[in-house]
Amino acid sequence: MRHIHVLDPQLTNVGGHYFNHDSQLVREVQRRGIGVSLYGRKELQIKECSSVTVVPVFRHDIFREAATDPLVWPMENFHQVNADFLEDLNQLDQASFAQDHLVYFPNIVQNQLEAVAQWLKALPATRRPTVAFMFRWLNHAMDYVSNRKNREMVALYYRFAVRHLQQVHPRCLFCADTTELCNAYRNITSYAMAELPNPMDVSELISAIPPKHPSEAPLVVYQGHTSPLRGFHFLPEIIDRCSRLPQRPKFAIQIQDRTGASNMGMQPVLSALDKMKGPFVELIEGALPTQDYLNLLGRADIVLLPYTPSFYGMGSSGVFTEAGSVGKVVVACEGTVPIRQGRDYQLGVVAAAQWTPASLSDALATALQQLPRLTQMASQAAPRFRKENSAPAFWDKLLAACNGLPTSQAPS
Repeated sequence: MRHIHVLDPQLTNVGGHYFNHDSQLVREVQRRGIGVSLYGRKELQIKECSSVTVVPVFRHDIFREAATDPLVWPMENFHQVNADFLEDLNQLDQASFAQDHLVYFPNIVQNQLEAVAQWLKALPATRRPTVAFMFRWLNHAMDYVSNRKNREMVALYYRFAVRHLQQVHPRCLFCADTTELCNAYRNITSYAMAELPNPMDVSELISAIPPKHPSEAPLVVYQGHTSPLRGFHFLPEIIDRCSRLPQRPKFAIQIQDRTGASNMGMQPVLSALDKMKGPFVELIEGALPTQDYLNLLGRADIVLLPYTPSFYGMGSSGVFTEAGSVGKVVVACEGTVPIRQGRDYQLGVVAAAQWTPASLSDALATALQQLPRLTQMASQAAPRFRKENSAPAFWDKLLAACNGLPTSQAPS
């Protein structure tokens, strides 16, 4: 490929994993001597990513809700959001693209796929690049969608959009970053899925952390998005239960989006955490600059991932991949991808039997009791894990998969 375009509607600021993820991809492309462009949201709060100017293109989050009727919401979202996404894509200069280019969408759902098909259809054949799509979410299995009427249509829209894309442009590649998602989308679409790693090796980015004093309490870190899917609402009870342990740990909790958490009905959780703030509970507010975020991870003895299996039984976790890359002990729930991957790599993970604060607290207690052994396991397994979940491994696999695509273009 002569040039790679990374189009990420989720890229707005340095918070969360989108910036770290995209930075690693861009740096590796630059290292290989390939041209690279990066596109993010209109309300960008950053100008550059790994010395590449970020082009503001997209007006909406990929999970934008456009529905007004609860019975036909899948159709409303599919048609309206695709129409808006197409309008955004049409702002791109056609002359910027060529057949020997790759366009990569690292975050996309069914409500943008048809727009990409229409955009490709309008490009001259000599301007149609290879296009790769990463499916990170089985979004119709999310807790907030699973109870809605006609949710089954989401899977049908995936199938329709993927098949239409293949008809419009055979040089389309569909990917996922877990075995579970690959299997699910293969069943939905009847098309092959390329399994790629989650490139979040941060081992070289974390500053040296001073060694702990032997008497210092172990630190449990919760960081990343503020969401009930990530068990944020369990934190007060987990902290309270762990305060009674013989080996009482400290907690560092990132509240990345206090307003968003309140809007999701978690104001009582925020109030409870505010009351707990003190010698054993540190609250860290807002989206953190990259180095501060990474240094928080570096301080952790245990990384707590109280994520719901209903979602993270399929989807990957950036926090987990970061933690694994630097050899951190992880506590998560049975039935989640972090636990499955942690066992595959022997990373020193501890599984809670159930997705409850009590069960997660018991798992934390086990991790604290076995911390030296688990830390050694995680450290020994980290080199292999980070090598296989790095940007070089990602591009090796993606570019090899692209080379296996048909060479012919669809009719103009």
